[in-house]
Amino acid sequence: MNFREVVASLTFRYIAKYLLVLSAAVSALMVGLYTFYSYGYFRDLGSSIVEEHETLELIYRGQGRSGLVAYIGDQRENWYVDRFHYLIRDADGVKILGDLPAGTLYREFDDGWLGIELALLEWGEEVGVDFLAREVQLDDELFAVVARNLNEVGEQGRLIAGMLYRTMAATILLGLIGGFFAAARSLQRVDWLGTEMSRIVRGDPSQRLDVDSEKGQVKQLAIVMNQMLDQTESLMQGVRSVSDNIAHDLRTPLSRMRNQLSQLHANVDAERSAEVEALIVDCDALLTSFNAVLRISTLEAGSRYSGVARLDLAALLDDVCDLYEPVAQEKGIAFEIDAPGPCSCEGEADLLFQMFANVLDNAIKYTPEGGRVSVRLRASSGGGNSVSISDTGPGISAEHWRDVFRRFYRVEPSRSAQPGHGLGLSMAQAIAHYHSGSVDLENNNPGLRVVVNLP
Repeated sequence: MNFREVVASLTFRYIAKYLLVLSAAVSALMVGLYTFYSYGYFRDLGSSIVEEHETLELIYRGQGRSGLVAYIGDQRENWYVDRFHYLIRDADGVKILGDLPAGTLYREFDDGWLGIELALLEWGEEVGVDFLAREVQLDDELFAVVARNLNEVGEQGRLIAGMLYRTMAATILLGLIGGFFAAARSLQRVDWLGTEMSRIVRGDPSQRLDVDSEKGQVKQLAIVMNQMLDQTESLMQGVRSVSDNIAHDLRTPLSRMRNQLSQLHANVDAERSAEVEALIVDCDALLTSFNAVLRISTLEAGSRYSGVARLDLAALLDDVCDLYEPVAQEKGIAFEIDAPGPCSCEGEADLLFQMFANVLDNAIKYTPEGGRVSVRLRASSGGGNSVSISDTGPGISAEHWRDVFRRFYRVEPSRSAQPGHGLGLSMAQAIAHYHSGSVDLENNNPGLRVVVNLP
């Protein structure tokens, strides 16, 4: 599992889409909050200017110009961020009092509101500042302009927006990181299910997934997989039981029939002798198949035989090759064996002999005249032994590699080309598993290579 697999996984993409939707929702919420805040701020700002006008009017009516001078002076001395700015002028536009310049150009809005921009000193530099203002007439000769700084709403808006953007960016980043690890964990659990299922299918079908250590949907999926394995094993056991029972029940009457045919063969004339002999050969072939089926079932059931011992695998292969080398030479097939010894292996000599004989018999059977069959023994990297039997026949396509180990399965072209019952590789695999080994198929280009691994 790598970075690309995690990013491309359904879990990570779902989390990424969720974060995208969440970001869009937060952005919409931020715009709404900023709009609401700005509207409320401008409304309060306008109300405060109107109230300040009313205050100036009351002071002027009660105390005259001296009262205005004292009030505005107090406001200037008690400086704070939200302070007002004033301009008291006469009818000719001459400034009488205040901190706003008299010759300022105003932008007129609806309902008597004014907008002005002034260059103020901030940290020694001139900065353009927008003001919202409104003018009120105190009497026939006196006018008062009250203004407030608009930059505050922009600064606070930028502060809020920056804070929200940083929060949103941190949320997305942390969400992606958390989503990555969550997706990686989810992939690990799915990979575990796949690995365990593959191990069970390739190895012992009686094993089951461990559901106690899992939680949530993965546990439910593992339970369903175990139920599927139970049902599959039950069906397979039923099929095997039927074939085993048929083989067992028919073996006795078939043996009796074979014996009777042998007796008949001794008493018939020459004209009928060939026909009876052909029937005996067919009976022998059927008995061989039945015995093979029953022996495969015994091996798959794990029943132990009594011949387990330490043996020389190289010597055993030499014996098998000595038996089949004349057959290969008679067919015009080059036969090679490369089995340096001694090479020890623990197992049952009869079973191992039959396993290699089955594989070698198939190799010679399907290799055409002028072909080549080779047997090679090597020590495997895991400390065991590896025996490869290669031929230059038509081979088997990879899509049939798993099927040829099933009982009675034969690739379609071989049914008419060569006699057989499709039990050779099934028997070889059963014997290999009985010895805690395996049988693998590979392309020999041309032909097939059967690799038997034994511990």
